[in-house]
Amino acid sequence: MIEDRFFELIDPVLRALGAVPEDGEEYRAPPLDVLRYYRRATRLHWVPLLGRGQSIVTVARQPVDVVPSAEGYRTLLTRLTMAVNGRFPPSLRAGLALGMTAVVLAAEPITPEDDTLLGKLIDGRPLPRQRAVPLGVIHVNLAQEGIAFALASGPPGVFPEPVALADALTPHFRRFVPLIDW
Repeated sequence: MIEDRFFELIDPVLRALGAVPEDGEEYRAPPLDVLRYYRRATRLHWVPLLGRGQSIVTVARQPVDVVPSAEGYRTLLTRLTMAVNGRFPPSLRAGLALGMTAVVLAAEPITPEDDTLLGKLIDGRPLPRQRAVPLGVIHVNLAQEGIAFALASGPPGVFPEPVALADALTPHFRRFVPLIDW
């Protein structure tokens, strides 16, 4: 699958939820290539200052210096949250809270262990010194047409993007699960 076809799959799903696509950006140090952002305003609470937030979906390429391991994925997620924090600063109009879904396009093959490694990253809490709360990581290999993901639950109905993306991509990509040991 090519990137254009991939965006044709996810774009209608995110637009139906009310997300607006925005151009990505490239960082040299630490290396990170964000292909596209999708941003959607959300309401968390009836108090205006506390109740506003944003749901952000990042679509990025996995940097070559990030190895497929728990520490490597944590490094990648930290870089993505730093990019999101810089691109969408807190404001009274936009809100303070950021729920982030990371879609990572990887060159390495997806393995059965990837779901477990990604699951260790997602616990519904922000990373240290980061405002964005990772609610989903979707790891995709377009050449292999494989997918691995880990999703966390946020406030009910506030951040539907991780589950909607996982549901939309699963019919088009293979999941690799470990064999059953007898």
